[in-house]
Amino acid sequence: MKAQDFINIVAPMAVSEQRRTGILASITIAQGAIESGWGAAAPGNNLFGIKGSGQEFVTTEYTNGHFVKIIGGFRTYDSWEGSVIDHSEFLIANSRYKASGFFERCKELDYVGAAGCLQNAGYASDPKYAVKLIQIIQSNRLDNYDILEVEDDMPKLDPGVALTMINTFLKPSWAAADAQLKAAQDSNKAAAWKEQRDYYAWLANSLRDASGLPRE
Repeated sequence: MKAQDFINIVAPMAVSEQRRTGILASITIAQGAIESGWGAAAPGNNLFGIKGSGQEFVTTEYTNGHFVKIIGGFRTYDSWEGSVIDHSEFLIANSRYKASGFFERCKELDYVGAAGCLQNAGYASDPKYAVKLIQIIQSNRLDNYDILEVEDDMPKLDPGVALTMINTFLKPSWAAADAQLKAAQDSNKAAAWKEQRDYYAWLANSLRDASGLPRE
């Protein structure tokens, strides 16, 4: 997947999470890019390398001045959207990130400081983790996603228009992608169709959010 294609998919999710939690969209996108190789290596839809149960595979850790290969357990998700949401919940639930000042830096829209706080709090073992995050944000202008409009001033989408778009375009597209996923014989094609199907579902829920309709 090209970097811009990854950004186009993840950015709306990251912006939604920034509205909900205050975690900078630029940080979320950059972390996902690093941890998944721009979406190319996200087994179990785990974009952020969050450890847990559900699957095991070989990963690289920086230990005693060297990068080493280890087998680790990692969380799994139904979709990339689930991974993005859980990434926020993971940072909120672990007090070391608040103690590091991460959320204060996010509040000030300071992605450089936020990246440093993540490294200081031990998110990744790579000693250059913060530098890599900052480079990705700056080279792709991801900080532009951190400037949020005030939601109260934003016009709501008419629920009827939202339902028309969902029922006329997104539901048929979701069904077509789901059919292709079930028929796929190749694992790479299946993964691509699953990603496409999940994207349509996310778009539909975004329209429901914008119009005040309940999610499905």
